[in-house]
Amino acid sequence: MPKVCDCFPELKEITEARERRYRSHPDKAAPEGPQSFVEVKVASIGHINELVECRKSGFKFIISEPVHVGGQNVAPTPLEFLLAGAVGCYAAVFAFYAAKLDVSYERFEAVARTNMDVRGHMMADAPPSGFQTVTIDISIVSDAAPEKLKEIERLSLAGCPGINTLRHPVPVETRLTVRPAGQAAAEDRPNGGPVTVCGAQKAVVEHGHHAQSVRPVNDPAKPDANSDIISCAPLPSCSRNCC
Repeated sequence: MPKVCDCFPELKEITEARERRYRSHPDKAAPEGPQSFVEVKVASIGHINELVECRKSGFKFIISEPVHVGGQNVAPTPLEFLLAGAVGCYAAVFAFYAAKLDVSYERFEAVARTNMDVRGHMMADAPPSGFQTVTIDISIVSDAAPEKLKEIERLSLAGCPGINTLRHPVPVETRLTVRPAGQAAAEDRPNGGPVTVCGAQKAVVEHGHHAQSVRPVNDPAKPDANSDIISCAPLPSCSRNCC
């Protein structure tokens, strides 16, 4: 099995080059400078399933909800993505600092858990529904000095964008646009034809399959990648192969 640190020599070069650019051009947009963004489009596709389009990376994936709240449980929940995204970001920042400081490790694993009171998603008079606490148990396989790894842990916790977003509340604005159904149908039809839904979306909504992202939307190897966005693996009890 490859070690996590196998990529560290190259990662160190990339990280140090980024640092030089960021110090020279702190106000420039990435990749030349450090000013970056994340933008996603989320569209409901039925049965409390959502199709997510990542505007920056080009990937698409499905978000679902548990059966007991009315969902189909065909993909991770929104909060699983939120927590995994923050901890995945932390794992990457941990590697950036480890590579920069010449600290090697073979494996990194983190188990994150949070608790919340979810009454707020359907009861207006409920208590706050956000994460109450987040605990992250980190396991490292490494022959490096423990104090060096503790310092990397400290630096990563302080510098990780995902963790910092959880730790420090940010303003959230919403802007609501309402279109009459007839107008929306006319505007959304490509070239006046019928509104289409990709087969993979239909599989998730109609057949209860598991879905996963398989390629960027703009994959040059597949001309029709915009329509073939996800693959569906049937549940053990399902014999259909609709995708």
